[in-house]
Amino acid sequence: MLIVAFGDELWSGVAVVAAPSVEREQGLDHRSYALFVFALPFVLSAALDAGLSLLCDWLPQRRLRAIGLAATGLALLLVAGAPSAFWLSCGLALAGAASGLACSAARAELLGRHPGAGELALTRWTLFAGIGDLAAPLLVAAVFELGGSFRAALRVVAAVLALQALLAWREAALPGPQPAPEQEAAEPLWGSLRAAAAQRRLWLWVLGAGLCTLLDEIVLAFAALRLRLELGGSDTAAASCGIAISLGATLGAWLTEQLLRRMPGRRLLWLAGAACLLALGLVVTAPSAAWLLPALFLLGISAAPQFPLLEARAHAELPGRPGLVQALSQATVVIEIAAPAALGAIAQTFGLRAALAALALQPLVALWLLWITRSSAPKAPHEIN
Repeated sequence: MLIVAFGDELWSGVAVVAAPSVEREQGLDHRSYALFVFALPFVLSAALDAGLSLLCDWLPQRRLRAIGLAATGLALLLVAGAPSAFWLSCGLALAGAASGLACSAARAELLGRHPGAGELALTRWTLFAGIGDLAAPLLVAAVFELGGSFRAALRVVAAVLALQALLAWREAALPGPQPAPEQEAAEPLWGSLRAAAAQRRLWLWVLGAGLCTLLDEIVLAFAALRLRLELGGSDTAAASCGIAISLGATLGAWLTEQLLRRMPGRRLLWLAGAACLLALGLVVTAPSAAWLLPALFLLGISAAPQFPLLEARAHAELPGRPGLVQALSQATVVIEIAAPAALGAIAQTFGLRAALAALALQPLVALWLLWITRSSAPKAPHEIN
């Protein structure tokens, strides 16, 4: 299950870490790069992703995981051969929807195995995602050193996902207990959606988790562009931005898992949000690559706890319906559409440092959510065996 998180971040990180290469080969400026790599793929994949996520509460999750992985690999081959920015966006959209299905199925199975331990389970998911984030810039740097481009890196990832799909399909065919949809899932779909959509607190936590995308691929793309274009680094050096932030995120996820056994998730989220604001300030003001890379490492550490802790609170509002929560979370596509386009416009008009500073919105919203829900009693963490 957790290897799906690795693959998801591996493929999605390639077009981000290799942002200078993508812009150069496709003839894009910062604004159009943000549009074709982030905004348009999010638009095209959102509706598909929401519908496919719902299947995870009604159909066998292991089969869905295998199908999603295989479809993602095929979509990446389309991206690798894309002759224009339009086909690049189409391929990324299909990959996003297919990978979303694989991730939703894997997370539903993970949460089903560890009821009541959502924070720890999703933190472990984040740890594997961080390893995938780390592998992406290493892969891109290696491909660049061998004279390749982002296209060659995507073909390598497609082969990795094909292997994952094969292993997942074989696992689903093995005898033994299989993860099944919840018994209550016989409830009409429309009724379940209406009941979930009426929960205000659920939407608040979904919003908070959705904003975490700002400190994932988006911050990585703009940091890589800043190192390359403002600080004079090479394409290979720009890829090191991904290594720095991914190392930090991996360490941050591991630390989160350890700290959750000693303190409430809310307290840890307060600390992470405040530290994240400080680290982002260091990223914005870094005068050279020698300062930027350590700042990104600190940003990765402080950003890592936020997504699993926020998403776990969303799932806690609707227990037993992980697929439905994932489907509702697609409403945050509005953020994923607007943010890259807006940040691209900011970068084009005011510079990359201004775009990076605007990303402070994410930890500020997380802290705001904690403040307005401060009357909620924290739940004790649970162990995961």
